[in-house]
Amino acid sequence: MSERIRVGTRGSKLALAQTREVVEKLEKKGHEVEIKIIKSLGDVLKDKLLHEFRGSGAFTRALDTALARGEVDVVVHSYKDVPSRRIEGTTIAAVLKRGSPYDAFVSNSGLGIEEIPAGSIIGTSSLRRRAQILRLRKDLKIENLRGNLDTRLRKLQQGLYDGIITAEVGLIRLGLDKKVKYQRLPIEKFVPSANQGIIAVATRVGEEDLVRFMNDKKTELEAKVERTILSTLGLGCAVPSGILATAKNKIELICEFLSLNGTKYIRIFEKLNKSTAIEDAKEIALNLRDEIFKSGLRTELKII
Repeated sequence: MSERIRVGTRGSKLALAQTREVVEKLEKKGHEVEIKIIKSLGDVLKDKLLHEFRGSGAFTRALDTALARGEVDVVVHSYKDVPSRRIEGTTIAAVLKRGSPYDAFVSNSGLGIEEIPAGSIIGTSSLRRRAQILRLRKDLKIENLRGNLDTRLRKLQQGLYDGIITAEVGLIRLGLDKKVKYQRLPIEKFVPSANQGIIAVATRVGEEDLVRFMNDKKTELEAKVERTILSTLGLGCAVPSGILATAKNKIELICEFLSLNGTKYIRIFEKLNKSTAIEDAKEIALNLRDEIFKSGLRTELKII
């Protein structure tokens, strides 16, 4: 490793804002830090639908490859983009304290998702959000919307969409939560993606101590429970699913799996002991697998 710590990141405003949180922590420890921007496959293929990448690590693979090759020493990810299967020789060494896990609805009219007129065009690239919207409002038209957060907001302002759904944490990290009027969507109707709101920091195996000091243990446990559900079921981004674990006195876990049009869904809510949460999550996932097979969602969810 070089004396100066090289931190790899995507080049979007949001990715850089997240990276600055990591850089500030490293600098407070007395490290000299250099930021290196690396383009991901998802950045290059902007017209491709997200679920078509099929868990390939579209937004993370290029960064982790650069890390494994020694081109950078640390990389910063949105944890929800990180696939279970990692580039050999790299590891998630720390997660920062979780930001908001909620989805946010932004409309040109200022109306909420339940008040916006029938036939309104809603932009999202997420199959989960699409299914959850259609479950709530079958009279809305859903169209694909890719791009960085500022690009999506600009397309909304240009009138190409009547409303868009994004992660609230992105608005907050870019300082837009005080400038853009939006509706925070309730967890009860819009269970977020696993690991939404979490910044993950990766290093090479054996070099975890470089960033381990910034790890938030509460967030780490929540992330592990959510990812255990995903990995046990074998679900990727091609599956409409929401998973959220909230660590209080116990781990409060809510999961749901939806058909593509939102007409069918399975949802569970469980409270887990922290000491056995990972093992319990595996058992819950196996039971969910059986329930999904029996429910008629098997074909649409493409369980492997």
